[in-house]
Order: sequence, then structure tokens, then C-alpha cells
Amino acid sequence: MKSISPNAAFNSKHICLEIIYFQISNKYIKKIQSSLEKTYGDILNIIMGGELEPPKDAYDLQRNQYNADILLSYLLKIKKTNTALWVIKEDIYCRGMNFVFGLALRLGGAVLSIHRLSGNDLIEKEANHEVGHILGLQHCSNYCVMQFSNSLFEAKMKPLYLCESCRRKITFL
Repeated sequence: MKSISPNAAFNSKHICLEIIYFQISNKYIKKIQSSLEKTYGDILNIIMGGELEPPKDAYDLQRNQYNADILLSYLLKIKKTNTALWVIKEDIYCRGMNFVFGLALRLGGAVLSIHRLSGNDLIEKEANHEVGHILGLQHCSNYCVMQFSNSLFEAKMKPLYLCESCRRKITFL
């Protein structure tokens, strides 16, 4: 991993991404870090952050879920690097959706819930997917990790890595 300051400005090759988590085992975080390095290592400088508890106002008692929009807004205010990925154990939703695996903002950050994801493979896929959105990628119709997943079945069917078309798009950051 190349060493640059966590607060370094964006340049043509490197964006600093901090992995933050809440109630996630170190085993999962290391797997996510490794997968992100394999997929985006030529673009991202990935650093490990610490544990971050969700704000109480993000929890919807009636739904028994956290509002992903509130979580992402909170992350964007407190992150210490250019971009951040916040991995949480809790179930999340966005308005109009029963649940989401994650929510991202281009060149800002993303929240990823592992609540509905069983096993390392799915967690790694969705981490790669959300970081793709951070890097400006949209959903893709190719056999690609950027395929839209509205169900666990759809998430299982997509690959772990980017297609060539998406790979080319992120090299022009």
C-alpha cells in the first residue's frame, strides 16, 4: 500500500479511503480491506479507521432499522479522509425501500450494512460495489460487481470484480 497522508488532496491516481466500522469483527474488516485493495489498489490508498457508533437519531424504532441517509450524512461530517466506507452490522433503509445493502455519495463516502449479507463473498462484493459508487461508477448491466442488487439472490449472482468497461471508467479519475 502506498503511503500518503490521510488528509492528502485528490490527485490523478490516489484517493484516500478510510474504513470505519461498528460492531464488525476484525476478520470481516481485513477481508473487506484485502478485497478493496485487489479491486481498487491502483487508485485508492486504504487506511483503517476505528469504531464509530451510529447517531441515535438515525434509528427508526417503528422499522427497527437505521436510516442510511442520516448515517451517510453523519459519516460525511466526521470523516477524517477524502472518502470513507462505514461498515455496520445493523439493517439499513432508504425512503421508498424496504432495505438497502448500502448507500454511497460520489467522492464522499458510503455506508455498508452486512446485516443481510451471509458470508465473506457477499460482504466483499457489496463493499466493492459501494466503493465503485464512491469512485463515480453507476450501476452496470455487464457481468460486473456494479450490477444492481435488489435481493440477496441478485447479490449472489454478480461477480466480485469490475467488468473491463467499469475498470476503464475509474482509471480516468
